Amino acid sequence: MAKTVDEIASLAGVSVTSVRLVINGQDKKYRISEKTRDKIQGIIKQHGYVINQTARNLKLKQTQTIGLVIPSLTNPFFAILTETLEAGCRAAGYQLITACSGDDEETEENVIKNLMARGIDGLFVTPSSADRQKIIGSNRNNKPIVVLDRDFGTSDLPAVATDNFKGGVNIGKKLAGMTNELFFLGAGISLPSVQARLKGLVVGLGDNGFKLTDNEIIIHGKNERINGYLIMQQLCQRLGRAPLGIVTVSLPILEGAMEYLRETFGEVNPGMVIGSFDNHPMLEFCPNPVVAMKQDTTALSEVALKLMKQLINNEDTERKLHIIQPNVIERQSLTL
Repeated sequence: MAKTVDEIASLAGVSVTSVRLVINGQDKKYRISEKTRDKIQGIIKQHGYVINQTARNLKLKQTQTIGLVIPSLTNPFFAILTETLEAGCRAAGYQLITACSGDDEETEENVIKNLMARGIDGLFVTPSSADRQKIIGSNRNNKPIVVLDRDFGTSDLPAVATDNFKGGVNIGKKLAGMTNELFFLGAGISLPSVQARLKGLVVGLGDNGFKLTDNEIIIHGKNERINGYLIMQQLCQRLGRAPLGIVTVSLPILEGAMEYLRETFGEVNPGMVIGSFDNHPMLEFCPNPVVAMKQDTTALSEVALKLMKQLINNEDTERKLHIIQPNVIERQSLTL
């Protein structure tokens, strides 16, 4: 088992300083005897050498860890974003510690307190509400914090988010000519990302001759699969059939909606037009015509990590919302 500096010094019967000088190649400069040097190097060769990370952290007042608080890892977008951000942190010499809030304010508060108590060097957070973002900004304990994915504008924290409004406009433009019946299935309406998506969709559809009425906008609960199921159930019972076209605010809502259709009708009508805010590779195998917004998780994580490193290094960073442009992908129906 590899030894720490203290353990090597004890085995060699010398001071910790002598061990450090030998390890750093400064033994000759400080006149460490050849005998002492050989003894120390022999122990290192036999056992190996490991940095005492705890002592190093105390000295540097850093833990080389960064916290990440997101709503859920079952949402594919957050799962991919977390994986991308973790890889970036690792390359920069940091370990990412991830916690899920479930978009619950109390849970979010508790996990952030826990991460702060562990001495993280910084925190990425997707706040659950406007009030929570304000509180996080006020009680940051001198820790660098970057808001990720959604910004309520209630703090002076730097933020990185997707241009959801423009994504909605572009989805609306494409969907307008694909169906004469369209319903928006949404959740989490208090979230700025959801509001921007819906506003953009209405504008994109309207600019291309399709008016989305209030009766065609159905919103229920949080962005969870069960709510997608319940929304689709409500819609099908109202229509007495499956809709001809839908656009869902998130992948969990789409998953729940498709589950209800499959359970109720035995299949998902391949002619039903599907719009999705957030893309997933499985949509490539869907026989339906699909329009999906693909968020740039690479750019989101790169900009967020750049801001974090600037804050950790005490570099000036303005309160600013950094907007990342999404792509809109259109897939025509598959030939069966």
